[in-house]
Amino acid sequence: MAEKELFPGQGRDEKVIIYERRHWFTLIQWLWRPFTLLLISLLAAWGLTRLLRGAHVSPFPTLALLWAIAVVPGLSWTIWRFLDWGNDRYIVTDQRVIHIEKKYFIREERRAAPLGMIQDVSAEMPGIMANLLYFGDVIIQTAGTLGTIRFAGIPKPRKAQVQIMTLVAQARGAEQPKKDEALETVRKIVGWPPPEPKPLPPAAEGLRWESEKPRREQLWVMFKRMLVPVVAFGKNQKVWRKHWWVLLKEAVSPLLALALLFVLWLSASVVFGPSLWFDVPLGISWAVVFVWLLWRVIDWRNDLYVLTDDRVVDIEKVPFRYEHRREASLDKIQDVSYLQEGFLAKTLDFGNVRLETAGEIGAFTFDYVPHPKEVQVEIFRRLEQFRARAWQEEKRRRQEEFLELLARYHQGVSESGDA
Repeated sequence: MAEKELFPGQGRDEKVIIYERRHWFTLIQWLWRPFTLLLISLLAAWGLTRLLRGAHVSPFPTLALLWAIAVVPGLSWTIWRFLDWGNDRYIVTDQRVIHIEKKYFIREERRAAPLGMIQDVSAEMPGIMANLLYFGDVIIQTAGTLGTIRFAGIPKPRKAQVQIMTLVAQARGAEQPKKDEALETVRKIVGWPPPEPKPLPPAAEGLRWESEKPRREQLWVMFKRMLVPVVAFGKNQKVWRKHWWVLLKEAVSPLLALALLFVLWLSASVVFGPSLWFDVPLGISWAVVFVWLLWRVIDWRNDLYVLTDDRVVDIEKVPFRYEHRREASLDKIQDVSYLQEGFLAKTLDFGNVRLETAGEIGAFTFDYVPHPKEVQVEIFRRLEQFRARAWQEEKRRRQEEFLELLARYHQGVSESGDA
């Protein structure tokens, strides 16, 4: 039985996995200007009404017109922005991704891309409020002329990114490659029916995004998500960060400030002796500078370059402010190169590793990673393993199909002989 149609044009067998509008905080951002206009207009109308009544001029038509002029523009703008917010839809089904943008009486635009056309999915959470309330943009890069589809300001962008990537992988795994022409010819001559299709991978709608957690634990997870990127580290994952020289450059200013504060405290202790007038302000300054240093260290640790058995992940995160995450399957990588530029980079052995990808995805750059040559070798090794597994899987599939045909052929010959 087909499920209820959630959007115009939904296919009979098309299942909706994600159906979202913009986050509610986006509505607040959109409404503060019309609310401000409405409030100023109401205050102005109230003030003029008091003046008119003080002057004993209070005809009803005049006051009604005054309040209408005050209320209608701001209220109309507010209603318009609310309807505009509610009309945008971001939909992911088991077949495609869809962005519906509608403005009443002006225009309606629908952009859609089949899952098989998706090449890259990245997520961004810009700003403190986006990190605090967990909303942001999901950018979907597609092949050909479809270009980029952006899910702007949706809740849980990282969850949506992971689920779309999972659906894309399932869609590619469910695609049946072209049959060998010779085997197809044998089928047609003998008159055997085509083989039954293999079962599809399990539906993505069965995936659980969030576990049931106590409220206190959810608050800790929210704080941790704002501070550091959430990464599920696995056994076969390689994770690189920028070279320690980058951290040292970032930490120079707070370290110098700590040293200066120590010299000031030591000098004050020698000259004036122990005194709360110096110790308390210097202690507060020490705490502030230490937090500054800690923030620089966490910022350095948050830039991660992750390599798994089947994909690469590039994560950039500024604590409490910004997060950008890109992923691509290894089958999209075409070339890997590295560059060490300058005497210091050669001496300390760090550099940039560049991963060229197919289509519109663009290049991945692992910036200032230690031992870039070893990183390049490891990526090539994973690429070879990935391609070997894909080739073995294709070889196994063809062998199974050929053995099935051979067994059916012998069965047919045997039955013909018995007859």
